Amino acid sequence: MTTWEKNNGYPEKLKALKERLKAVPQLPGVYLFKNLNGDVIYVGKARILRNRLRSYFQDPEKLEPKVRAMMSRVNDFDYIVTSGELEALILESNLIKSHQPRYNILLRDDKSYPYLKVTLQEDYPRITMTREKQHDDSRYFGPYTDVTAIKSVLRLLTDLFPIRTCRSFRVGKRPCLNRDMGRCLAPCTGGVDRDTYREIIGRVIAFLEGDTAGIARQVETAMREAAENLEFETAGRLRDTLIAIRKLSEEQKVVSTAPREMDLMALAGSANDRLVVVFRIRGGKLVGKDTYRLQASLAQDEGEVLSFFIRHYYRDIPDVPGEVLVSHSPGDRELLESWLREKRGGRTVIRVPIRGEKKRLLDMTRENAVLLWEERLRRDDTNRGVLVELARVLGLEVVPERIECYDISHLAGEETVGAMVVFTGGVKDHKAYRRFKLKEQNNDYRAMAEVLRRRLEAGFRGEQSFLPLPDLILVDGGLGQVNTAHQVLRELGADIPVIGLAKRHEEVFRPGDPQGLRWPRNSEILKLLQRIRDEAHRFAVQHNRKRIRKRSLTSILDHIEGIGERRRQELLKAFGSLDRIKEATPEELSRVPGMNRRAAQAVYEFFRRQDPG
Repeated sequence: MTTWEKNNGYPEKLKALKERLKAVPQLPGVYLFKNLNGDVIYVGKARILRNRLRSYFQDPEKLEPKVRAMMSRVNDFDYIVTSGELEALILESNLIKSHQPRYNILLRDDKSYPYLKVTLQEDYPRITMTREKQHDDSRYFGPYTDVTAIKSVLRLLTDLFPIRTCRSFRVGKRPCLNRDMGRCLAPCTGGVDRDTYREIIGRVIAFLEGDTAGIARQVETAMREAAENLEFETAGRLRDTLIAIRKLSEEQKVVSTAPREMDLMALAGSANDRLVVVFRIRGGKLVGKDTYRLQASLAQDEGEVLSFFIRHYYRDIPDVPGEVLVSHSPGDRELLESWLREKRGGRTVIRVPIRGEKKRLLDMTRENAVLLWEERLRRDDTNRGVLVELARVLGLEVVPERIECYDISHLAGEETVGAMVVFTGGVKDHKAYRRFKLKEQNNDYRAMAEVLRRRLEAGFRGEQSFLPLPDLILVDGGLGQVNTAHQVLRELGADIPVIGLAKRHEEVFRPGDPQGLRWPRNSEILKLLQRIRDEAHRFAVQHNRKRIRKRSLTSILDHIEGIGERRRQELLKAFGSLDRIKEATPEELSRVPGMNRRAAQAVYEFFRRQDPG
């Protein structure tokens, strides 16, 4: 076992995850491993979920090195039950494309997942490859796993259909070489009217929607004719194109038999504790799963609960589908449909399906909701007991349902940031995490005071992102940090208990009391406080590490001629990492906004000189 594994409590974590296996059903499905940050790092499929997951949670020395490295970073797992192995296979593929897990990429050598984009917002659209799906009027296809196949298909489409490939379009512009080669109708010179050009774009979209059989037959016929005429180079190129078309067709396999755009919502739980599972289907593919917990007293009727949830779920989400399938019909369904129609700019229906494929998909969603709720209920019973005991020991008036922890981090005394993490019911609440860029740079006590003052004042003003207020505040540090936090609470008139957990002896300090509390190392209370404190530290340090990487990347790009501030920012936005910029071709670099062929070639050649291999 490595030092990293020992320091991160791997044996203890393994034991906790093994305990969870008892609740995993013996059914087919897909499982997802997550790291400390809640990011999906691996997606797999199984004929029997419990048996497959059990094979991972054994003595680390018995695992293969790659698997052991992955499992040392697994902090949690999730699963989705399916109706059979085939559905699990398709779902696994779609989730890998959607999440791009680190260890799927390493083990399967998948480097990126591009989309094909048709720029329908333009009068004369073009087709291009992009790595980022934006909220615009373009039509996106993908994501796809085989980048080489997509590039080949892109070349095929521009060969077969005379559409423009230029990034900048101006009427009256002098035509390029593509017009002379018969590969573009030159709309820039008025060589084709808008309606005729749009008909050609319609055929391109039909191809990308899956109508590939006709074009595949044309390519196969041309390949055979080239071979018969002893034009083997041409035949080989056409053969590669045919393979690419077939690969593209295979990746169009879907969970639904039609290219549906829908959300499925299933409700599970009791009147006092509800859980909603949302499956997002786009283009007939299941691309994501969300789980939400609704605390008691919002509403008793299932329809009212779902009505409340739909309003809150789509309030800030622009991606509204044409159908929302629900396990219980909201009482104000027509009103909700009118609201969604305004947000979407098109008709959206909410219904409870009673037969056919849609009912099958909703049944799958409902089954997952029930299983997750039952598992969470068992976990919450354990966490509740720990929180009740913590309240008793500290003499708190209420059980600390919401605990907020704060940590201060800096880079050699500069760029100090404050981190706030939230645990609700003893479980991480990632959506409530916050970071604070601070004015105070050289004094940790003042920095802590600034963070707490800004957070609490925002809560008192009623800012939704800082509500509700915490039941207990935990700071990473000893008596000095606790007294600083307590002083801020007194100044603001906030009656919130505060404690600190010091790393040296793992003691818990309360304001004005120099005698720290100690629990045995195996105490569940201490383990909970350590998890919260360590999560706050990880969250703060992670942010600073990102700053270091970004600063390093920026300094490297500064050495490339022709790359200024704007182009540097666009490259970072488009590729996200130095490795991806290094791997990009001149064509991919030139498609970044603000770049041209000369600048793209300069970037490409710079990294080739740095790393000739």
